[in-house]
Amino acid sequence: MRPLLSAEMLKLVRQPGILFWGFMAVPLAALLVKLVIAGFVYLRLGRQSGDVDVFLSAAKSLSLSGNSLGHLLFALGIATVFFLEYRYATWRLLVPRHARVQLFAAKLLVCLAWLALALLLAAVGDILLSVLFGVLQGQGLDLSASSLITLVAAFGIAFLELAVLAALAGLLVVAFRSMIAAVIPAFLLAIGSTLLQLYLGADADRLPLPSYAAQALRDWLLAGGAPIAALVGVAVLLGWFCVLTGLGLAVFSRQQLAAE
Repeated sequence: MRPLLSAEMLKLVRQPGILFWGFMAVPLAALLVKLVIAGFVYLRLGRQSGDVDVFLSAAKSLSLSGNSLGHLLFALGIATVFFLEYRYATWRLLVPRHARVQLFAAKLLVCLAWLALALLLAAVGDILLSVLFGVLQGQGLDLSASSLITLVAAFGIAFLELAVLAALAGLLVVAFRSMIAAVIPAFLLAIGSTLLQLYLGADADRLPLPSYAAQALRDWLLAGGAPIAALVGVAVLLGWFCVLTGLGLAVFSRQQLAAE
């Protein structure tokens, strides 16, 4: 399994464009937006009183995992990882040497690793910007343990939401052997959930969709939402991930890849 993971990681590293736009662009864009806003506030207001809760700010920044445009770019990166062997017809070289479970799992794990790294970049970058502007504005820095626990929990929620996206994109690429067939539906699911919530209002929250489940978890963590809704959200996200991963593996295991 380790050689497969190393090989998949090497393939992705050798595609810097996909690596940047598919995994790093979203957190970097979020940090750039925060930098511009914080810089504008500093230039207009100067020094301020009060403390900056560094870890809580970073926890809130991880809500980027629910951004529709972010889903589009993340889906592009994930789909590329799964589509590479179809594009170059190299499955026939790998299938005889490795179990299909390992081949599928290696691609999924590499995607999850880079998604985790993207979230880590967003959190660490937000912490550094909060410290920088807190010092410039003469504010104190709050580094409490409770806020650190909140940050870890927010990271877990964001990661689980993006894991569902990875499983969905992997399933669609395997099922249709197409990158577009994975990227567009993943984006439409994200933006469709937003539009549906605007149309139905609070009634939309009852639908077992990943974005609603992740938002329920964030509301519980950051805004004192209902614990029952948070528990349901965890179950929904885990259910989506397990079902989509199982379907992707089932389809992949039955595909004819001798000539691919």
